[in-house]
Amino acid sequence: MRSLLLYKLDGSTEVLGFVKPLLRIGRGEDNDVVLHDPLRRVSRFHAQIICDETGKAMLSDLRSANGTFVNDHPASAPISLQPDDVVRIGPYRLIYRDTKLRGDTQADPNDTSMFRIEQASVELNELQARPGLLDLGTNEAMPQSSVELSALELLHEVGVRLARTSTEAQVMETAVDLLFKIEGVHRATLMLWDAEKEAFEGAPLFTRDGKKTMGVEGSYDPRDLVLSKTILGKVRRENRPLHIRDARSDADLVIAASIVRAGIQAAFCSPLTCQGSFLGVLYADNLAAPDAFSAADFRTFTTIAAQAGLALASAVARSELIRREVERSAMRLYLSPQVADMIAAADGAIQLGGVLQPLTVLFADIRGFTSLSEKLAAPDVVLMLNEFFTAVTRVILDAGGTLDKYIGDCVMALFGAPLPGEDDVERGLTAAANMQREVVTLNRSRRQRGLPEIRIGIGIHTGPAVVGNIGSEQRMQYTAVGDTVNVAARLVNYAAPGQVIVSEIVREVAAHGNQFEYLAEVELKGRQQKLNIYSVPWDTLCLTSIA
Repeated sequence: MRSLLLYKLDGSTEVLGFVKPLLRIGRGEDNDVVLHDPLRRVSRFHAQIICDETGKAMLSDLRSANGTFVNDHPASAPISLQPDDVVRIGPYRLIYRDTKLRGDTQADPNDTSMFRIEQASVELNELQARPGLLDLGTNEAMPQSSVELSALELLHEVGVRLARTSTEAQVMETAVDLLFKIEGVHRATLMLWDAEKEAFEGAPLFTRDGKKTMGVEGSYDPRDLVLSKTILGKVRRENRPLHIRDARSDADLVIAASIVRAGIQAAFCSPLTCQGSFLGVLYADNLAAPDAFSAADFRTFTTIAAQAGLALASAVARSELIRREVERSAMRLYLSPQVADMIAAADGAIQLGGVLQPLTVLFADIRGFTSLSEKLAAPDVVLMLNEFFTAVTRVILDAGGTLDKYIGDCVMALFGAPLPGEDDVERGLTAAANMQREVVTLNRSRRQRGLPEIRIGIGIHTGPAVVGNIGSEQRMQYTAVGDTVNVAARLVNYAAPGQVIVSEIVREVAAHGNQFEYLAEVELKGRQQKLNIYSVPWDTLCLTSIA
């Protein structure tokens, strides 16, 4: 009588008799042999075995995704099965048996249930009679080659599944799930290390049935939680995995006391590291037997820990790259691309808060905006502002400036923040000249559409200012404050339509300052000292974008 000895994923076995000539094997429920596999390594219709009248059993692969193997050789063509051939389908092993070829006494082939019982007994007796095939420690009958293959397959699964993870949460979930492939693991967890706080982050403790118990955090009281500070500290300090057996006889009395109070009989704990960086710990335990874990189990555990450390490092790096890209994209909304990239590359070395530094400030607003707004419908006003802001913002960023804010119909820009430079004044003047040119171009388009033209005035001042995140904990903005900002804001009020007004200090610093036209000595609101102001002949000076 022909049969298949099936080794299931939970370690149990089942004898499957051939009750018809065709036996289909696959993941689908309508197969004769259903091999459940959530990872879909088994195809829906994976393989079939046909028994002919001569007694031959021909195995054929049904164009499965991952192939069918007989004695570790791919079944690329139909194969005639021989007794004791090992068929591998995904994570499953099936041993082909044919007692008729051995001349064994057969039961009534029509009595399927009796055949299954008797055949199982025959299989077990055969295995017990063959030296080395019965693990006396567990009383589980399994061919040694199958044990080795299962171990290799688990190691392969560890590498493949952890390589597919992309987030810290996925690494945790996958690593814990893999730990439960080790027989005897009752509970497991992965705890991340917060380098800034120099403490472990809270983590759920998983049980074999997939349930989460109380969080692993706080005081790590071993009477309530899985681990004590002593164990965590030992693993982190010595940077090596621990295999804790029968805690009552453990030489380390401190750890032994912690484990005994927690009701743990055996445990694994390993650091998760990558290139010398400590990332966290992986933990598994057994609450019933001190000898629950073998040396082979410990090797499997340390392999999972090593792979989890690499996957975790990759996930952390990927998360950091995403965070930096989000920050860079956000910064590019108000900083030039060059400055945004420079800040991102500095990786936090640039402090964006409360720094007193030299700064050039530019204000530009639409002259006569109130009267223009009265003549236009609300949608046309919005259109006018959007066109104006789009044109001038592009100019500011192209000149290496920082867009500070929009204030009604006014634009505030900074040159020299967050990174001050020797040519900040020239960049501000270049931006002012190009703004006026952009408005000229914009007005040509507005005339063609029958819309009123706009004119802008610009004021520029340079000097020390406080630059940083200004505001409250609930809302803050990166901006500049101080006398330099106030002077620039007052200067724009003196600018006529199409004019660029600068202070005397700007004229002194500017490369073409001797060509600036003196206008007057003015008194600025809130300021005791009068200020000499100058007009910049932007339409005749060679002020172009500075790279």
